[in-house]
Amino acid sequence: MTTRTRLAPLLLAFACAPTGGEDDGLDRHPALGACPEDMSDAPSDPFADCVDEFVPMGGGWGEESFPAIVLGAPEAGENGNAGLDVLSLGCGGQITLWFAGDGVVDGPGPDLLVFENPFVVGDGTFAEPARVLVSEDGVDWRAFACDPVGDDLLRGCAGVAQVRANTGNGLDPTDPAEAGGDAFDLAEVGLARARYVRLIDVGDAYDPSGQWCSGRSGGFDLDALAAVHAP
Repeated sequence: MTTRTRLAPLLLAFACAPTGGEDDGLDRHPALGACPEDMSDAPSDPFADCVDEFVPMGGGWGEESFPAIVLGAPEAGENGNAGLDVLSLGCGGQITLWFAGDGVVDGPGPDLLVFENPFVVGDGTFAEPARVLVSEDGVDWRAFACDPVGDDLLRGCAGVAQVRANTGNGLDPTDPAEAGGDAFDLAEVGLARARYVRLIDVGDAYDPSGQWCSGRSGGFDLDALAAVHAP
């Protein structure tokens, strides 16, 4: 198993996206409000259908294409490189997405795939992790265990496993064995179905020095969410 390590500052040049000043003139979208109850015209696909709330803490990468940039299929980079079709939350930022229809349902094995853009450097992985919470109604939330500082580093966090699927390579974005990304099983948190998924960046704990929190690409970079089991 690949050892996941933190990288020295000199490797920041290889991070997922270019950096820049925080005063970039972009709308920070502090909240979008509740997703509409009637999503009968939502596409019949396994991906998130709506952003319920987005509270960034810095960052800014991808906001010019928000919210569509996080609502479709994953877009892994080619040849193991990090994809750039992502939305940066900034360290401590969070985003809540909603699935229409039956949402994410509990079935055999993993039920939810979260796609970020970590990449391998040497014997380690450059990771910007996030905690994953799920809810059926947007009120009662269940959190998957995510320890950004313990001995079993980043187990249970999103933003750790490389992404392989993109819209051009034919890999099934709902198959954990093909798609890559971080897999989550609703049975672990006692839910039969989830329609809301919340991601909270834990970069402040994982990187207390803050060296990877600055610039437009700081923090967890969300590519996409996918429900594994068709209703």
